[in-house]
Amino acid sequence: MKGLDIFIINTIRPFLIVFGIATGLSLPFAIDINFLTPMFGGLVDYTPSSVPALRHWGIMVFGIGVLMAVAAFRPWLRFETMLFSAVEKGFMVYLCISNFGQPWARGYLLPFLLDSTIVAYSILYFISNQGRPVAWSRSKIDRHG
Repeated sequence: MKGLDIFIINTIRPFLIVFGIATGLSLPFAIDINFLTPMFGGLVDYTPSSVPALRHWGIMVFGIGVLMAVAAFRPWLRFETMLFSAVEKGFMVYLCISNFGQPWARGYLLPFLLDSTIVAYSILYFISNQGRPVAWSRSKIDRHG
């Protein structure tokens, strides 16, 4: 476990900054939905009825990206941010895998790879001692009862 802890300690800040910025790149299509099609290689289309949901998704994902970047400098914010991010991105990975046979699915390849990387890192984070709130730490339990 010590090797994993060292890896997480040495990489968590750059990971959160880089992947937080990458996640925040959803902001343009929250502002203007016409950016959606070019950002997904022209393979992902939308309808007028899906625009509000897609724009909402764009701003929510942008918010996750901001939280990730801020958590790089605020360790007390990391656990909740990583948990929320892993759940959201894990669901996106599931959606991509479950729709892999669809012609538009190739448009989601880059977000799929990005989100898969974040989910894999998050799993390592939660396995490590760094990925647990101090209140859950065995050493604190041993000291206080």
